[in-house]
Formats: sequence, C-alpha cells, structure tokens
Amino acid sequence: MTILLTGASGFLGSRIYQQLVPEHSMTTVGRTACGSRHIHCDLAAQVPDLPGSQFDLVIHAAGKANAVPRTASERADYQRVNVQGTANLLSALEKLPSPPTAFVHLSTVLVYGCSSGQALRESTPLLATDPYGASKVEAEMLLQAWATRTGVRLAILRLPLVVAEPLNGNLATLQTAIRRGYYVRIGNGLARRSMVRADDVAAVLTRVANVGGTFNLTDGYHPTVRELEDAIARKLGRKRPIPSVPLSLINPMARLGDGINAVIGRRFPIDSIALQKLTSTLTFSDERARQQLDWRPRPVLDLLQ
Repeated sequence: MTILLTGASGFLGSRIYQQLVPEHSMTTVGRTACGSRHIHCDLAAQVPDLPGSQFDLVIHAAGKANAVPRTASERADYQRVNVQGTANLLSALEKLPSPPTAFVHLSTVLVYGCSSGQALRESTPLLATDPYGASKVEAEMLLQAWATRTGVRLAILRLPLVVAEPLNGNLATLQTAIRRGYYVRIGNGLARRSMVRADDVAAVLTRVANVGGTFNLTDGYHPTVRELEDAIARKLGRKRPIPSVPLSLINPMARLGDGINAVIGRRFPIDSIALQKLTSTLTFSDERARQQLDWRPRPVLDLLQ
C-alpha cells in the first residue's frame, strides 16, 4: 500500500511511521524530514507539491495540540495549523490525477466539549469552544464535505490522551513530580479518564481505512487518577505512599489560580480547569470500534508495569 503520512515527526506520528513503514511504501510531508521519501512543507502556510504521486491512503496526524494558548496569536495558531493545514493538504490531493482511496484523520475526543461524563458515544454533539477542540471540529467538517464531494472513504478517529513510552505531556509532568517527591494527590483520586496506547492506534489504521466512519478509541479500561499515580510511583521505585490533600483545601487555591491566570495566562499550575481534570470522570465508549473494527486494545497501565 502507498501511504502519505503527515506529522511523522510528532509524538503519535513517529510511532505510526515506525509501525507501518516495514510493510508499506511511505511518503511523509511536513516541516521535519522523516524517512527517505519526504516532502518538506509547512502545511499551515503552504500547499505541498505532490508531483506524480498517487496514494492508496492518506493518514493525517499533523496538528497542534497540548499547548495552552496565552495570547490571541497563540489561539489563532490552532486555526492556522489544524484547519488551514488540513485545507492545504486537501488542495494538494485535488491536484493529483486521481484521489486517494481512503483518508484517515486523527482527531480528538475534545471535539465534544465535555468536562465530565461517562461512556460518551460518537453521536455526542460537537460543542467544543476551546481553541483546540473547536479547530478540530472545523477540520472534521471540512474533511467530511471534501470526502462527500470526491468519493474518498473517510475515517475519523477521536482520541483521548495517547500514551507511549517515554511519557509526554501531562503524564510526563506527573512522572517528574512523583520522582522529585513534591507530588500530592488531590482528593480520593477515583476520577476515571479515557486513554489509549499509541501502538494500538497505529495498528488499527489500515483496518479503519478499509471501513471508514467515525470512531472513539480508548483502552477500554479508563484508569483512575489514583491507579496512574500508583503505577508511575511503582515504576520509579518509590516506596512511600503518595500523600493526599483534601479537595476542600485545594478549592481556594484553584480560585486564586483562576484570578492569577486571567492576568498572566495559564501559567499557575492549579486553577479550576486543572482541578476539574484531576477530580472529574470523563470517559468515552469505544463499542462502535469493537464491533466494526475488531478493536482489541491493551490497557494503558500495562505500559507502566
């Protein structure tokens, strides 16, 4: 299979490349070279030149995520990278003699705009208002209109926190805090969060390309915050239990953080948003993927043993 992959140098894209390149003909496109067949292009600013190229499958893993925007310019970056970057990729594909057979877009469960909930399905309304989630909603809508017009089979994968070793993002921050001994558990730590392994996502891509549709992907277990903390502590060889702080003591600090962050941008580590993520359950159903894709994920906690 001939595959065009965007975002191959990123956290998830690099793992997709490593898993698929042994069995497929891979071309990558982006700002950072990856592999022997690479098209250098800043998708957010340019339409890539794909002269004479034909692809069976396009996997769109490029995008801006994780960074908390602190200025209007940083908020606009989400629109520029996630929406305009997608539009530029589609413009390039339309210049080819024939379109790809399938297109897989890596989206996010944040398109639902929910801060809490259990087993949310793909039919949940897309109500995201934050810069990242809203930009991914717009990218999905752009792709769906394009796929309808061109007849390309489109698959959209809505992903929660993607986990791989070495850890990155919030889990890496958590790991560092536990290693250095200054991490404290807030409340009882029983809130559950959906997660998924990067290698499981990579393994299902060619399968979902043959099916099309929109799917949530999770590990199916949805570990508690406490389970994640304890697993990381064990892996680090920490013998002392993680101390806990009652939620009643943290609430005033979070309100203080709201006021500070309203002035300086989200730099203060505890505010109402951060507190809600640590104490509210937010899980998603992957039943559709299990039924239609034979999705059989492995628990994220297995990576932390």
